[in-house]
Amino acid sequence: MAAKKKHLTQKEKNRNAEIKKELQEKGIIPQDKPRLNRKKFVDEAMEEWDNRPQCYIWEFYLIKALDFIVAKPERRNYRVSQEAVGAAKVLKLAIRLYQFSKKLEEEGRTDYKFSEQWEYIKDILDA
Repeated sequence: MAAKKKHLTQKEKNRNAEIKKELQEKGIIPQDKPRLNRKKFVDEAMEEWDNRPQCYIWEFYLIKALDFIVAKPERRNYRVSQEAVGAAKVLKLAIRLYQFSKKLEEEGRTDYKFSEQWEYIKDILDA
């Protein structure tokens, strides 16, 4: 049976923090990244996207950007980031929305309720 993991004492935690700070000052380990203001980041990204130059090549750049997020070549430990999951959700949503429009087309319908579309995609959004 595995031994129970021993928690660090506050004294040990403080000492570890001091050592980390010293190593960061010497440049041995990188500085802590500042926390990302997610709301500001998303708002800025949406504003940039809304004001982008109008052309027909954006699909190419979107696919290339998704490739960078979902299939990072430097990811050797096979841990999947939250960003990769979010990007994968976008891909799955695009496919599911396409399938929804094809289903409507097969049924000979042109209009639908938002709730119908929501029901069709909500499992991806909830994943």
